[in-house]
Amino acid sequence: MLTTTLRIRVEWAHCDPAKIIFNPNYYIWMDHCTHGLLKVAGLDVATAIDDPQFRACPLVTSSAEFHAPAMLGDQLLLTSSVSKFGNTSFHVGHSFTHNDNTLCTGQEVRVWGGTDSTGKLTAEPVPDWIKQSLSKDAVHDISA
Repeated sequence: MLTTTLRIRVEWAHCDPAKIIFNPNYYIWMDHCTHGLLKVAGLDVATAIDDPQFRACPLVTSSAEFHAPAMLGDQLLLTSSVSKFGNTSFHVGHSFTHNDNTLCTGQEVRVWGGTDSTGKLTAEPVPDWIKQSLSKDAVHDISA
């Protein structure tokens, strides 16, 4: 599967007073990597959203399991890829590591968003071209 990586240096602004990452930051970084996956696959959500038939890929479920804390100054590596396709949805798996130790694993479920004739948000089938692009065997670092 297509994989994105993101290198993260844990800064003071990411931490709580105990110098441990404030948990919501993991969700921000997972979202960032999901959008990076889509962009590498050929879909820049920032420009595609102008299409009145496309309403991005709304998040319907997200979860994280914390295995060990990340601390101020740590260098993390986030690795993300699609783990499963449904008809109108896709699942993205995320793994945060530090020195080859898994700190956090996460999962997102997103739907392919479209609109009906009244402009109401609808779930649409994930296009074949995006499934094919996200299924390619490649790794892209989106840190820059």
